[in-house]
Amino acid sequence: MQVRTSFTGTRTLFSGYFSKNMHKTLFLCLLALLAGCQQAAETTPATSSRKENETTSDTQADENESNPLLLIMQRTHLFSSQSQPDYFRLDLRGKSITEGTVYFTITTRDGRLIHEENFPAADLEASMVYEMDKPSATEQEREAYIRQRVENFVQPNDFVTPAIAPNAPAQTSFVSETAWKKIQANPNTIGFKYLLGKEDGHLLVYDPEEKKAVRYGSFGG
Repeated sequence: MQVRTSFTGTRTLFSGYFSKNMHKTLFLCLLALLAGCQQAAETTPATSSRKENETTSDTQADENESNPLLLIMQRTHLFSSQSQPDYFRLDLRGKSITEGTVYFTITTRDGRLIHEENFPAADLEASMVYEMDKPSATEQEREAYIRQRVENFVQPNDFVTPAIAPNAPAQTSFVSETAWKKIQANPNTIGFKYLLGKEDGHLLVYDPEEKKAVRYGSFGG
């Protein structure tokens, strides 16, 4: 009877021990499962962000493919500074030279963009009418003329100092009279001129207050 009682007590003791350890094991398993779910949740946004970036890159590649670069012209010349030349650049993009778009930028030596505009290649072709000796031009002749205009878009004789002569009357179509007089009062300003269309002449000068090039006048028709 004593042996049976002892055996029964021992079995009860072991049953309690295994029951407690089983609860601990289940509790640890539950913690591990929760930690795994949290880790998976934290990694999901990073994966989504990477996919968005890939989509953006693909979109940019498609845009470049549909608007290929056909011509590049880059020149350097003093403009916004008396000591550091700026970069004048023309990029012609599109399906063809005659149907393309010209992107014109001026960037300082330290990489600051001070002028940006775009216009159809037809604006460079328009003045061809004054040089033609026949009613129409071939596609090859039109392309050759646009190429020549791009190549010669920035030349030393297109720059003038001062930008505005001391006795020049104010042109207030593009800047205020105050701005005009301020430019005119500075003998070190550098003006840049270029022609678009048949007679649409543009005059640019750097404005140190606005930190960009501004159109201050016109020439031509």
